[in-house]
Amino acid sequence: MTLSTLTDVLRVAREEKVFVVGFVVQGWEDAKAFVEAASETNSNIILQAGPAFRNNMHLGAIARMFETLAKETNVKVVAHLDHGNDFETCKRALDVGFTSVMFDGSRLPFQDNLNKTAKVCDIAKKYEASVEAELGFVGYEDIELNKFTCPEEVGIMTGQVPIDALAISIGNTHLQSRHLAEIDYKLLAEIRAVSSIPLVIHGGSGVSPDDRIKMAREFGVLKFNIGTEFRQLFGQSLRDFFAEDKVSFDRFEIMKSVQKNIKNRAISLLQAFN
Repeated sequence: MTLSTLTDVLRVAREEKVFVVGFVVQGWEDAKAFVEAASETNSNIILQAGPAFRNNMHLGAIARMFETLAKETNVKVVAHLDHGNDFETCKRALDVGFTSVMFDGSRLPFQDNLNKTAKVCDIAKKYEASVEAELGFVGYEDIELNKFTCPEEVGIMTGQVPIDALAISIGNTHLQSRHLAEIDYKLLAEIRAVSSIPLVIHGGSGVSPDDRIKMAREFGVLKFNIGTEFRQLFGQSLRDFFAEDKVSFDRFEIMKSVQKNIKNRAISLLQAFN
């Protein structure tokens, strides 16, 4: 199948009353494992290229990788730029074939965020691509740096800018290695009351499975970004392999066991979500 847009995948998720995982990709091995897991569970997925991955691999090569994997499956696969911090990065991603971009203006004053998000939406229309925005600030490990999303700002942005999804800050935090997030359901309800826009949770690894399901079923959260728990699994899989095998050196043999573990975890995650 050819690559799909975020808008299309979220529409299907809303109709089927399920939610979609945004898998944070680090390389070929995990991307392939994610798509294989999606195929086996008949789940649409989002492959996400964040800043760290983009620093390690050319954006055009990432786009071709995602496109190739999408053609090998019958489920919908989105090629999504995660945390595009400026217009130029978002446009470059669209130029090379990404079907969805996240403009991250969460560190900007609200009006600047709104204006720059609108500019990204204007260019994305020409590519028939989707745009995810963020209001509030989802920090990294240190929850003290989080800035919760303002419902009033949600109403203004979604009323004025044609975004396709909105990432919100309601107690979720990036890079949490355990389920530590304390979700503010009162705030989530207030956000939901002012807009029907599909909502996105970054830092999904820190959110408990029960909270993920509750947010999806009761509040229409349609996308959860999951990355840290797979990076942890990757590292642990390598340590386990070398603890048992002291002589292997062939990369492909070593990565087989890692890919198997990632695929199995992804299958479990997708089955739980759907």
